[in-house]
Amino acid sequence: MPLWGFAQKNIPRAPEVLSGPMRGYAEHTECLIWVQTRCAKNIQIQYRISERNAAFMEQRISNINKQTCEAFISKFILTDLLMGSTYEYKIVLDGITQKFDYALLFKTKSLWEWRMPPPDFTFLAGSCLYINDSIYDRPGKPYGGSTDILKVMAATPAEMMIWLGDNTYTREADYSSASGIEYRYLHTRCAKDLQPLLAKMNHYATWDDHDFGDNDGNKNFELKPVSTKCFKAYWGNKTYGEKEEGIYSSFRYSDAEFFLLDNRSFRDESELDQDKYSKTQLGVTQLSWLKNKLKHSRAGFKFVCIGGQFLNEHTEKESFNLYKRERDEIIQFILDQEISGVIFLTGDRHYTELLKNDNVKLKLGYTLYDLTASAINAGSVNISGTEEFDNPQRVANTLVMENNFCTLKISGEKRGERILLITCYDEKGLVKWGYTIKENELKAVHVKGNK
Repeated sequence: MPLWGFAQKNIPRAPEVLSGPMRGYAEHTECLIWVQTRCAKNIQIQYRISERNAAFMEQRISNINKQTCEAFISKFILTDLLMGSTYEYKIVLDGITQKFDYALLFKTKSLWEWRMPPPDFTFLAGSCLYINDSIYDRPGKPYGGSTDILKVMAATPAEMMIWLGDNTYTREADYSSASGIEYRYLHTRCAKDLQPLLAKMNHYATWDDHDFGDNDGNKNFELKPVSTKCFKAYWGNKTYGEKEEGIYSSFRYSDAEFFLLDNRSFRDESELDQDKYSKTQLGVTQLSWLKNKLKHSRAGFKFVCIGGQFLNEHTEKESFNLYKRERDEIIQFILDQEISGVIFLTGDRHYTELLKNDNVKLKLGYTLYDLTASAINAGSVNISGTEEFDNPQRVANTLVMENNFCTLKISGEKRGERILLITCYDEKGLVKWGYTIKENELKAVHVKGNK
C-alpha cells in the first residue's frame, strides 16, 4: 500500500527495502510479514520450511504506482502453513533477492492444547522510542538517546515484542498535517538499528498520544483518521478495533492472552472534572469489549496492555488516576466476575516501575500488578524529590530512571503452576531488577459480599 501523498525525491531508480521485513502476528497456520520498499514494481516473498530442500513457495504484490518511487508497504499474509514449524524466507524486488545481515525466519504456533504442557515463552515489553531528526526537533540536547538499546533488544532471546505506545514521536510540524504524520512514521520505521529487531521476533502494538497525534491528545484530534490509517499500515496486528473504529485488539500465545487497548480514539479530555463528568479513556464499546474478553478468557495470564498507567493512585500525570470512575468500574468487574490472572502492562512515564494494588486482595484473592516499561530511548524522567518517588504502591527496588526495556518469561510444565519472571534491563543489557509472580498466586477466590 502506498503512503498517500508522500513522494520521495532525488532517490535512486533501483528498487530497495526502506524498512523491514518485520514479523507481525503469527498463528498456527498463518502469519504476516511486513516490508516497506521504494522504486519496486513487484515485491515478492519466497518461503519454505527451514532446513528442507523443498522448493520455495511465493507470494507477490504489485505496486500500483509503478511510475513513482513512493514509499510502499506490503503485508504478506501467508496461509496454509504447517503448525509448529520454522520457515526461512527471502524478499525479492523486481526479480532481485535482497540481502540482509541477519537470518530471515518466522515460526508458526504449535498445537499444544490437549496434547502437551503449554510452551514456555518470553516476550519483550517497552515504550517511548524517539528517533532524533534535528530539523524538526526542539532546540538543545536531543530528546532521543542512543539507539544501541535496539541492538541489545534484538539480541535478547524472545518470541515477540509488545510495543506499549509512543512507538514513534510526532513533533509540532508533524501532527499539524497528514503528510507530517506520514513522514514521522516513515522516518522512525527506517531507523537502521531498528531493523534487526523487527526481523527477529513477532511484533504487536498499541499506541499513546505521541504516535496518535499531539501531546495528551483526545478523541477530537482532527487528524485522527490519518493517525489511525498510519498505525494500521505500519503494524502487523491481526485485527484493529470493531466496525473500523479504534485500534484495540487481542491475541493468544501459549497459555497467555493479551488485550491491546486503545486509550486515544475514544478518550475524553483528561482535564475535565471527573466529579462532574463521567470521563472515559476507552469508550462504552471498547469497555464492553474488554469486559467480555476478560470474562471469556481461559488464559492463566491475562495481560491488559495500554499506553498509560492503570493502578497508580499517586500521580497527577496522564493515567487512569484522572479517570478513576472507569478504573473503579474495571476493577469492580474483575472482582464481581472473579477473573484470575490479570496483569496490566503500561508505558508513557519515561521510567519503569512495578506497581501493585493490595487493597483488592481481601475480596479478589490476589494482588493486581501494573508493570510500566519506559522509556526505550526517549528522554528519561527523574522523579527524585516528588511524591511519586516514594510511591507506596511500588514494589521495592523496581524503579528505573534510565533507558530500559523488560522481558517477561512464562515457564513451567503444569498449567495452573506456571511462573512469570519479569526482568528489567538497561540500555547495555545489564539486569536492573527481577521479580517473580506465580500463576497460583493470581487466583480469584469467591468471597461472600463480592457482588
